[in-house]
Order: sequence, then structure tokens, then C-alpha cells
Amino acid sequence: MSFVRFAHQLFMASMISSAAAAAHAQDSLAETLVPEPRPYPYAILDIQPGAEAMDASSMFGERMMLILVPEQVALRVENGEGRAFALTFDQKLVTQGVGLHTRMGRDPYAEIKATLATEAMGGRVLRIQRTFREPNENLPEPAAILAQLEGLYGPPSQRTSEGATWAWGQDGFIPDLDGQPLHEITTVSQFGSRKTIQYRPCSTGFSADVEYRFRQHRETPIMPGCTAIFTVGFSGGAQLSTVSFSLTDFDLIRQHVAEVDRQILEALTSDAPVPPADMDL
Repeated sequence: MSFVRFAHQLFMASMISSAAAAAHAQDSLAETLVPEPRPYPYAILDIQPGAEAMDASSMFGERMMLILVPEQVALRVENGEGRAFALTFDQKLVTQGVGLHTRMGRDPYAEIKATLATEAMGGRVLRIQRTFREPNENLPEPAAILAQLEGLYGPPSQRTSEGATWAWGQDGFIPDLDGQPLHEITTVSQFGSRKTIQYRPCSTGFSADVEYRFRQHRETPIMPGCTAIFTVGFSGGAQLSTVSFSLTDFDLIRQHVAEVDRQILEALTSDAPVPPADMDL
């Protein structure tokens, strides 16, 4: 099979993204994946991964009074014969007006970020992140937030000085993230060499990427045995404190990555003739 090269470029402004899309013939992905109801109870502002982007945007806007805007990615994959697959899609919903300068500053702010699947999964939500920084007098103390979450979800799988984690594996809730028995998995490199790795689900040792990146060969699996992770984190200061929540569904991510890889490789290895260009040569 031909070596496949991957290049991606992130466009923050919709005008730039639109111009880029117009400059190249755009391919498309077929929507083949419809997520089943999620097996875990975790949610952020009543939204779980698997929700449609429009529903998530509407709920987040209503509950937090924030405007979310899409962040586009242009993806292009080309094989050794010059056949290419080009796609532009909304990869995230982000809070309008919140950027690195805001996060690095000292003023209060609130933001939501939702990482989205491609059209292969209908652009649905894969991960939700919520962060807010407020004066301490406006926030409950961390112990009170943890008590509220434990009332909803029970004791966490792991507690640290910076927050807590609830983890859901293939067999359901993981009560002790660090106390799980070791599992083993054998990976095969693109050159055929084999390697056996020990790991604990939802804990160590594997890729946790959420944003889609094409790979011709995926040697390292995406969080095997782990369905979803919900975390809360605290960062306190003398006057302001930051609280963050994150909910990532690795089961949906694995499904999405496998299907997008399949559709791209199928398009690149097709025997269908390529129409000739009409450049002024």
C-alpha cells in the first residue's frame, strides 16, 4: 500500500476556513455512526458526549449565557500516487472572546469547549470542558463542590490535592483507579515488530487524543478498556480561584477514529478514475 502523508491546518476564522475550502475540491464522509445512550451518569450542564452539536451549543448558551462559535480544521491526506482526500469540518465549539490572553490573565472568566466528531458521527460531541475563574467569595469551597458531585455520582475513582476523577471502564464504574490489576496488550508496529505493554484502564500508558489526526498505522491504542473519564480540578489563589470540569468519552473516540480512518483509506485506495484537471498548462 502506498505511503500516506498527513497534513492539517487549523483555521480560527470562518472566513479563512471558507476560502481554504473553496481553493480545493472537497471530499466528504458518510454518516455511519449514531451513538447509543451512554452507560455512565456523568454530564456537564446536562450534556453528555454523543449529543448533537446544536443541542449542546443551545444548552451551554442558555445555562452559561455564552456564545459558542465553531473552530474549523482543514485536513488533507495524500497517497504516493497523488490521490488526495481533503476535508474541512468543525472540530470544536469554543467560547467567543476567550483565548490564551484571557486564560493567562487575572480577570474572572467562564468558558466552554466541546470537541466534535466529523460528519462520520454527525459532528457529535466527544469531549466537554468547562472552566470558570471567579473571586473566592463567589465560589463554594472545593470540599463543597466535591460533596455535591459525590451526591450525584458517588465517591470518586481517584482523589488528589488538585481534584478528583470518576472513571468508567468496560465493566462499569472503576472504584479505585490506581488499585486496578494490571492488564496486558500487544501492539504491532508498522514494520511488524510486536511489543507487550502493561496498563491500568483509564489510568496510564496510552494515547488520550480527542481531536482527529489521520494515521496510516495506529500502533498505540486509544485508552483501551476505558469508556469515559469525568474530572474536576481546583486551582486556588488569594483572591481568585479556578474550577474546571472535563468529560471525555474514549469509547466514542475509538469508534470515530476507526471509521474515519476506514473511509479515508478506502477513498485513497479506490480504483475509480480521477477526472483530469482543467488547469491552464
